[in-house]
Amino acid sequence: MKWIAGSLLAAMIATSSVSAQESTPLAASPATGRPALTAAPAGITAPECRVDREALLKLDYEAFEHDIDGGWRPLGAVKGCEAATADLLRDYRLRNGGAVAGQRIEYVYSLLRHESQLAAAAGQTDRAIALRRAARGSPMWENYYYDNAMIAFLKRNKAQLLENRAKLAALPKPDGHDEGVAAFEKKFGKPGPTWPPNLDVVDGLIACFDQPYAEAYSFACREKAAREGVPAR
Repeated sequence: MKWIAGSLLAAMIATSSVSAQESTPLAASPATGRPALTAAPAGITAPECRVDREALLKLDYEAFEHDIDGGWRPLGAVKGCEAATADLLRDYRLRNGGAVAGQRIEYVYSLLRHESQLAAAAGQTDRAIALRRAARGSPMWENYYYDNAMIAFLKRNKAQLLENRAKLAALPKPDGHDEGVAAFEKKFGKPGPTWPPNLDVVDGLIACFDQPYAEAYSFACREKAAREGVPAR
């Protein structure tokens, strides 16, 4: 079956972006997996979370989304600045969404997902759910069941979380996926995306279902799931 995932992998090979696969913790670099910071980096005043918003809103998509030092991620890495970062992502999307969609509609979905992540970490659950619903697209998208699983976690519905985990795990690998991953790894010298995408994230949510979102989304919970297995119910 030819999933839309094939076009996402092609985009990753072209740009080194891994936005289709949320394999890194909140505000970490998609390219390096660098863990989130605990103190404000240079240029950010905490707890006011002040940044040069106009300069950030003028960045092109790649710089805003993927530059660990110059986009939204330095602000998102500061504890207590999650809501401010979600608002920054919202404002960037509202100002630049048309131009970003003109490059790839998947890039808009990536902005929506990251805004949802930060909103969830800030305790803005209803906003996070609405953003995930806007990002999930149709069942033909590889992230559809992942987004549904995230919504189920935010709604505290474990049965739906497990149901969507099973559907995500059952997705057939798209034609050309292995070849695309090999090309990615050869070009960039780092591990390519796995299939199904984000299954480890969902497993972490299940393993730490009783924890707040920011903790359940962490690498620690994914490692716990890999070590202990995923509960059946």
